[in-house]
Amino acid sequence: MQLIRMRQAAVLAAILAAGAAWSPRALADEHVTGVITARGADGTLAVQTEDSSMLTVVLNDATKVRRTDGMRQLKVSSASLIPGLRVQLAGEYEGATRFAAQRVSFSRSDLKMALAIKGGVDPTDVRSLDNQRRITANERTIEQQQQTLARQADQIATNREQIRANADKIVATTGALDTRIANLDNYKAVSTVTVYFRNGNASVAKKYKTELQELAARAKDVNGYVIQVQGYASAVGADALNQKLSMQRADNVAGVLTQSGIPPTNMVVPAQMGTSEQVASNKTAKGQAENRRTVVTLLQNKGISER
Repeated sequence: MQLIRMRQAAVLAAILAAGAAWSPRALADEHVTGVITARGADGTLAVQTEDSSMLTVVLNDATKVRRTDGMRQLKVSSASLIPGLRVQLAGEYEGATRFAAQRVSFSRSDLKMALAIKGGVDPTDVRSLDNQRRITANERTIEQQQQTLARQADQIATNREQIRANADKIVATTGALDTRIANLDNYKAVSTVTVYFRNGNASVAKKYKTELQELAARAKDVNGYVIQVQGYASAVGADALNQKLSMQRADNVAGVLTQSGIPPTNMVVPAQMGTSEQVASNKTAKGQAENRRTVVTLLQNKGISER
């Protein structure tokens, strides 16, 4: 009986020795401490160990993730494994730089530290993205402004050409005026009517039509009379528009005089005076209104009036 027991003990010892020799890695339990530096798209972790080497840590469904809080250990999700977190790994090496983790643990204080680091980095990234968006938006705005400036430059060039054309007309009108009246100094003013206009408007108001009709009736009793019409605009807005308005105002007033019985031979060619001879400040609405005018002057030849 004693011999049988000795044989059974020898067989059991041989089986245990064979098992240990057959699976040396199954009992392996390596421990590594380090800091997570990144998470891979495949679920792996990049960990810098305490000796500054880099490990690729492989997690699987069986990997246990624990957070220690004093003496307690809490089961947590692998989502808690964020960059900046100091961890303790238990498992085995699958190569020189690859580690299969069976257990990952970290402390509550280490998690707080990692979250603080993450909180300091992410806002910066967001601000950088916002700044880039602002820069892109500003670039678009600048491009649009440049296009607008280009269009405005073209419009300015067109306006200059129009002003030159108007200047040529003024010169021609002046020549005609010189032909019809050699020198206005030879005439004296008998009566004057000033017609005022609304902003951007050239229509003659009803009350001024009455005044112009009265002037026309008075002129018929003056020997050797001539009526001079000069249109003006306030110095607000584009010069080309003001030139046009002053001409329209002078023409419309001259039209009322013609309809009131003044023959063209007794009227000086209506003059567009633009923004010249401003009589009030354009800094106030009242001053601008005073500058939007047409001045009608009844003149009589001095040679006739002095007889």
